[in-house]
Amino acid sequence: MKSALNTLLWFVSLLPVLLVCIAGCADSGQWSIGTKIGTLGVGGELTRRIATDINTRIGFNMLDYSFDEDIAGIEYDFEMGLRSYSAMVDWHIFDNPFRVTGGFLSMDNEFKLDTLPDQNLTIGNNTYTPAQVGRLSGKADIKGMAPYIGIGWGNLIGRGRRWGFYTDLGVAFVESPDVVLRANGTMAADPGFQADLAKEARDIQDDLDDLEVYPVLSVGLFFRF
Repeated sequence: MKSALNTLLWFVSLLPVLLVCIAGCADSGQWSIGTKIGTLGVGGELTRRIATDINTRIGFNMLDYSFDEDIAGIEYDFEMGLRSYSAMVDWHIFDNPFRVTGGFLSMDNEFKLDTLPDQNLTIGNNTYTPAQVGRLSGKADIKGMAPYIGIGWGNLIGRGRRWGFYTDLGVAFVESPDVVLRANGTMAADPGFQADLAKEARDIQDDLDDLEVYPVLSVGLFFRF
């Protein structure tokens, strides 16, 4: 919750920049800056017009968040850190705010998981006591280039308006996550336990495979200059 609040405060801190520009920046009609929030986190973008109905955007997104999740009968504490950079092309097909967007996201996302059991756990094909398991922790990384396709509303270099709101809706096709699990209990060095731990990691990876088609939804505020 604390990290989410810090992210929100960071988002709000960008608003005075836009207000200063509204008051004093010259309008070239070719550039805009924006700040947004959505499923990729909080971010900022710089947009440039390259043709009458085509704009390009580069940006970044970030989000830190903690939550609890039950996977294969085990309750984990998750810490999620999302980082991504984007390069997009917007095509305003009908010369209005509606647009089709394509591009790429450079993903650097990390999920940390941790649990300290107080009762027997089934890991892989066997059941273990809390002492045998100890602290069970690990991480899952989602990295690499992710193609993106989507639609949106709002022309960030539109005629007649220097500022406004915009939204994006689409999907990013990300790589399958790599999951690693560790334990420090009395069975930590046992080959059979390690085999069960590897199976548990595969189960977590199977659950995270749903993120290979990652939904992207965001709303933002832009200013043209």
